[in-house]
Amino acid sequence: MVKYFQNKERGYQPGAHRKAPAWRDLRALNVFLMVGIVGLFAGYLAMNNQAAASGFAIKSMEKRIADLEEQRKRLDLEVLGRQSMGNVEERVKGLGFVPVKGVDYLTAVGGVVAVK
Repeated sequence: MVKYFQNKERGYQPGAHRKAPAWRDLRALNVFLMVGIVGLFAGYLAMNNQAAASGFAIKSMEKRIADLEEQRKRLDLEVLGRQSMGNVEERVKGLGFVPVKGVDYLTAVGGVVAVK
């Protein structure tokens, strides 16, 4: 059976196609919008997850920096303690050195020196 559709210019013609109903256009638009919304939501979740992971990494690094700062302060105090005069004198005595009682300085006569 041949279907006839009315065409304003030519009258009835067999096989002439009509425009798709408006609800079909809206259905395609709705599907496109839903896919777009789901895609945007998935992208938002991925970015949020990445930001959370970066936050944990930053917090871990900040804790490590704080620990290293504390260790540096402790080592600085240890160095100062080892460089103290009392500590140095004890180590010098342990090596068998004796304190100097008098120092004699030599002064050079004349300013001429041999150069090679």
